[in-house]
Amino acid sequence: MLEIEEYPETVVEIMRILYFSGKLQTSGDLREALEKKGIGVESRTIRYHLTNLEKNSLVRRFGNRGVLLTGKGVEEAKMLLVFDRVGGLAMETERLSLDCDYTPQRGRGSIMVNTLLVDEGRTAEALRILEAAAESGVIISSRLGILGPGERMWNCEVPPGKNALIGVSGRNYDILLQQVRIPTETSATVLYRIEGNRPKGIAEILSHAGTTISPGELLIRGKYTSVSEVVKGGCGLVTAAIKTFPFVYFDEVRRIMDSLDRSLFSGLMEIKAQIPQPYRMSYKDRSKGYMLVYGGANFFAPLVERGIAERLFISHSLYEAERMIPIGELIGAF
Repeated sequence: MLEIEEYPETVVEIMRILYFSGKLQTSGDLREALEKKGIGVESRTIRYHLTNLEKNSLVRRFGNRGVLLTGKGVEEAKMLLVFDRVGGLAMETERLSLDCDYTPQRGRGSIMVNTLLVDEGRTAEALRILEAAAESGVIISSRLGILGPGERMWNCEVPPGKNALIGVSGRNYDILLQQVRIPTETSATVLYRIEGNRPKGIAEILSHAGTTISPGELLIRGKYTSVSEVVKGGCGLVTAAIKTFPFVYFDEVRRIMDSLDRSLFSGLMEIKAQIPQPYRMSYKDRSKGYMLVYGGANFFAPLVERGIAERLFISHSLYEAERMIPIGELIGAF
């Protein structure tokens, strides 16, 4: 039988709270969160557990401000909580979605983002490749954020010698509709074939049920895409997502899509009041409208395909939209 690390229930719940909050938590914060779960423990007991977790390099203290999971702690929590993270809308994604406050009316606020780690010494090269990818027509946005070594966002701390490139996630389309109470979901991610710089059709499809890894992340990290070839010659495979909503909301969904800032959200390929017959995955789809949207991580895919970067994370954290800069303006800084 496999030997799996066993933790007391209280420690597992502490790890759960730290992981899904992604924020500094004091022992008092943890005690209140545990009480909401029906677990009554004293603050000194929590401090005892945190001390043990710190000894095992699973958490890091920030004085009286609280504790955060370390990189090792994040990986341990992901294993402990793997079944919490399964499904079309994993708990970590759902938690992040609740904190997104960008609205088209204000044109500012936090949005969900993808991140890609790149060696500091190759950042300028990476940005030049992204500048070319920005003209491919198969991305959502060419606006970027950058974090340097030691900077942190949610459960990600940028390691020494690396920069984190931050791009717009396609998950934001779902969030923007849910903010106005239009029920929507991403039912599948597809490999979409591009020929002659024009959409040709779906080559492969991955359902979002039963996975803890974003299908788009899996396809790009597995190098199933060929966005570099699309950039170079107009033919290749890119990622796209099928997003559905009740057909009665079609006019409102189309109005919202038409109102979006194109520098942030320009990845909409198609929108219809009813899912085309070939795209229906169950009888329930007969009453749904749908959107086909390019994957936000297509922008980063050429860097993975060419071996310049490997650590891609989709819908991984939040970042302020107003801090994201057009790729052309970043080139000069590196």
